[in-house]
Amino acid sequence: MSKYSSYISEETPPKARAMINTFRAFGYNLQTAIADIVDNSISAKAENIWINYEWKGSESWVTITDDGEGMDKESLVVAMTPGSKDPNDERDVNDLGRFGLGLKTSSFSQCKVLTVATKKKEYNTLKRCWDLDFVHETGKWTLLDYISNQKIIEKLSNQESGTIVLWEKLDRLVGNSHIENEAARKVFLEEFALVEEHLSLVFHRFLEKRKLKLWINDISISPWDPFMKEEEGGQLISDEYLDKNNVHVKCYVLPHISKIDMETRTKAKTEDWYKLQGFYVYRNERLLLYGDWLGLFTKNEHYKNARILIDIPNKLDHEWKIDIKKATATPSIFVRKDLVRLGKMTRQLAANMYRFRGNQIMLDDSITSFDFKPVWKATKKRDGAMKYYINKEHPIIERILTSKNIKKDDVKTILKLISETTPVEAIIQNYSENPESIELRNEGKELEQGTILLAQMMYDSLSKSGVNREMALKQILNIEPFNEYPQLIEHVN
Repeated sequence: MSKYSSYISEETPPKARAMINTFRAFGYNLQTAIADIVDNSISAKAENIWINYEWKGSESWVTITDDGEGMDKESLVVAMTPGSKDPNDERDVNDLGRFGLGLKTSSFSQCKVLTVATKKKEYNTLKRCWDLDFVHETGKWTLLDYISNQKIIEKLSNQESGTIVLWEKLDRLVGNSHIENEAARKVFLEEFALVEEHLSLVFHRFLEKRKLKLWINDISISPWDPFMKEEEGGQLISDEYLDKNNVHVKCYVLPHISKIDMETRTKAKTEDWYKLQGFYVYRNERLLLYGDWLGLFTKNEHYKNARILIDIPNKLDHEWKIDIKKATATPSIFVRKDLVRLGKMTRQLAANMYRFRGNQIMLDDSITSFDFKPVWKATKKRDGAMKYYINKEHPIIERILTSKNIKKDDVKTILKLISETTPVEAIIQNYSENPESIELRNEGKELEQGTILLAQMMYDSLSKSGVNREMALKQILNIEPFNEYPQLIEHVN
């Protein structure tokens, strides 16, 4: 008998209206919400999952259908009950859920009517529905035996078992939009394009191993491997087990972008590589969190090819502080030091790739032991800043400079050569490592005789074409690098 049994007590169940609104504010977007439903299908041993949607303005709908085990009446009611699981309960090792809230919170974040139809092997098809407007109206937790479209249930008749999740009244996605609202329709379709990208990444290991097939409106989703293991030039630099073999860590350095063809670059989102660097945390092969250094490091341009895979089992959810949305994680104290060690090593090797590709050493004009002839050279100034300039000893540039007659094609050739060899990576790397040493141009910069001669040539040309002095000087001072030297006015005449 409890020590509190003799005390006066009251039952204080949460108010339905207030709690439903709380569930709607968990911060899901469409991608993460659908991924949560897919988790449930995988836990139900589904091999195929079909995501379908239709634009009908405010009557638009979404279904997520699987061929999993399905549920009996008791299981269905439990699945539709908020907080039906204790996160501390022991679970199947392949279970991707934890709190017993995913189906409800992810669905309520997107729609006001959630219906689940399910069929277990050798059982009849069952259905249950939450209508949030009805809950608000009655103030009661009333789960309805209702479905708006009986044809949806009929889809399960061709399957031995499975479940359909139906979302209607998509107020967060389409609101009260009219079916002919083209702007709203475009946003709706763009959101589902993002869903496809998200699922191809989050479930890529399931898709790669053919443990799962995913479709969106009957179009198959292909996996996207963020580690680009099949691409030439990529490296697996470490493969370790930590925390009594419970945590598996693989460290990758991606291939340099120059080794990747244009089609692969587009698919690999190379424009986002800076954002995608970091740890990739998986639970039971499902990607939870990616493109994050988990508070152990900061992002930096020359570490953008560093990606580290971390596999954890669901029994470590509490230690890793996995949240309801499966969107945040904190390394347990048992692996933190090792992750710092592996992170430093991976980041260093990723940086070395860009140091080499950037030719920082070969650009340095203080080093004369290389026969390599770069178009650009670099010199370190007294204040530590790097100054980049054109190498007049480069064979092509030297030939043009010593030629008695420079042709228009020669000028085009040299301009193309200079633009195509600009040492962008070396400059970025230098600035990333020494941001305080960036070369800043200022008005106090010394005016060189060559700059004066160029300005005079331009002034003479403009004068011959009939431009008066005031306008000619104004045009010249609007051109780089003359804009840095207002004192040119005193030298040009």
